[in-house]
Amino acid sequence: MSTLEEKETLTQPENAQETAASDNLFAENETVMTDAEVHEIVDYSSFSEAELVEKARTLITECKGSVSAIKRDIEDIKSCYYKSYNQNIDKIRSEQAEGGENAEPVELPADEFKSVYVVYQRRKKEEQAQKEAEMEKNLTAKLALIDRLKELAQNSKDARQDFNACREIQNEWKNIGAVPQAKADEVNGNYKLWIETFYDSLSAANELRDLDFRKNLEEKISICELAEGLAENKDVVDSFRKLQYYHERWKEIGPVAREKREELWERFKEATAAVNKRHREYFEQIHAKEEQNLVEKTKLCEEVENAKVENEESFDCWQKMTDFIVAKQEEWRKIGFAPKKDNDKIYERFRAACDKFFVAKNEFFKKMKETQSENLKKKISLCEIAESLKDSKDWKETTNKFVEIQKEWKTIGPVPRKNSDAVWKRFLAACDYFFEQKEADFASRKSEESVNLEKKKDLIERIKSLQIEGNDNAFADFKKLLAEWNSIGHVPFKEKDNIYKKYKSTIDEVFDKLNKDRSINRLDFFKTNIETLASQGMAKVNNERKRLQKLVENFNSEIATAENNIGFFSKSKGASPLLDGMKKKISKLKDERNLLLEKIRLIDETTEELN
Repeated sequence: MSTLEEKETLTQPENAQETAASDNLFAENETVMTDAEVHEIVDYSSFSEAELVEKARTLITECKGSVSAIKRDIEDIKSCYYKSYNQNIDKIRSEQAEGGENAEPVELPADEFKSVYVVYQRRKKEEQAQKEAEMEKNLTAKLALIDRLKELAQNSKDARQDFNACREIQNEWKNIGAVPQAKADEVNGNYKLWIETFYDSLSAANELRDLDFRKNLEEKISICELAEGLAENKDVVDSFRKLQYYHERWKEIGPVAREKREELWERFKEATAAVNKRHREYFEQIHAKEEQNLVEKTKLCEEVENAKVENEESFDCWQKMTDFIVAKQEEWRKIGFAPKKDNDKIYERFRAACDKFFVAKNEFFKKMKETQSENLKKKISLCEIAESLKDSKDWKETTNKFVEIQKEWKTIGPVPRKNSDAVWKRFLAACDYFFEQKEADFASRKSEESVNLEKKKDLIERIKSLQIEGNDNAFADFKKLLAEWNSIGHVPFKEKDNIYKKYKSTIDEVFDKLNKDRSINRLDFFKTNIETLASQGMAKVNNERKRLQKLVENFNSEIATAENNIGFFSKSKGASPLLDGMKKKISKLKDERNLLLEKIRLIDETTEELN
């Protein structure tokens, strides 16, 4: 069902008869306004769709005469129904568009008026067939009357008797209905000819003839006045219909005196021409506007037909195109009717283009709904992972995991709108909780590190002020200060290297003052450090051993390279100074390596003692 399910109509002649009457004043089968067609105009705009359907059905059922009598009512009901029906369709479409990615495909309401209108059209078609058959019958009857008139005019015997016979023929003629359009001019012309011929041939009963002439003259003058008065009627269509009625009456009135015929006819014809001109200009304007409307509606059809969704996988792009189509539908409703012969075709074209889009959109939303359901499952799974990690204190590893699942979350597409906020808040709550705890812990650490920095600065000053001379416990006091240093925790990262350089420089000065073997001093210093590390956990001790072992391997490599170079230099003349330098370097490298090996030994001893 289309958004714009409509049947545009315009109050125009149903066929060419009404327009033809502008050029043919005596077309007998033109639509004539009769008393049966004059009724109170009902305003159906306040009726509901159901009431409109029921009213139309009642009118058709209860109409005992021609359905043309209810034509205006049916067309007004039709216009009001489809206006309401289309507004309802548009509302549904709009609500569906506003629903976005969560919108559910809905079944549009059925067109209840269509079946009722089909019944009306079928009756109208049947009546037209009956009317055509009746007109053929009328044609036969009128031809017979013309033959009788002809006989009277050519073979008049008794004037008074023939006059009465002519009046009788005239009365019979009035009671016979219209004839086929193709024969109307000929039949009416022959009738008029023989009526006038008969009156002109009367040589007797002049008194009766003159009396009839005077009566006919009065009636025709009255019709002329009525026709002339139509110039003041602002309703062009109403004026034209009344003029048709006046022409029917004119044809039914007998002739007037020969000297008055042309004058009177010219007067009536002039009044007719004025009405016909207004009528013709009125419909020329309507037809011109309808042609322009057709051009505008054709353009809208082309715009909708050529419209393409920029990205068929994007909801925003489908929504943008929906807004475009709805806007074009609104433009369509503001444009009037197209020519009757084109109106239904152009509407069907526009409806087909709109329907094609909405069918494609519904398919997209159906597919999206399935995808969104899968996306929801994936996001719920990530929520569960985040919730299982949020209490972890392993800040580094857990942070990396949170970063990974957050990246994965971004790669997952949208979920149903009704679940979107809830699942996002659930995921965000778990992430926020972890990072808030981490931030709080780091803030605490930062404060602690600042305190540790001050402690180490103070300790360096204490080491500098250590009394060496005359103090037998100087080395023991020194070791205590070193142990205290190792017991102090981390300092701010940016201060780490700087404070350690100051510390290393200070203890080197103290070592010199103690005047002991440097390697022994270093080993004593190292042993103190190892004991401190062990108190903090064997993992740190093991890491230190690995580091030292790697350094030993590096020294071994350097020593091997140096010893190889000595072999090379020994074969060269004048290389004695170089050989001496290389030997000293090798000796120094070996001392450093041996010190490292001694440190590894101390680590192993400490490990055995603790185990």
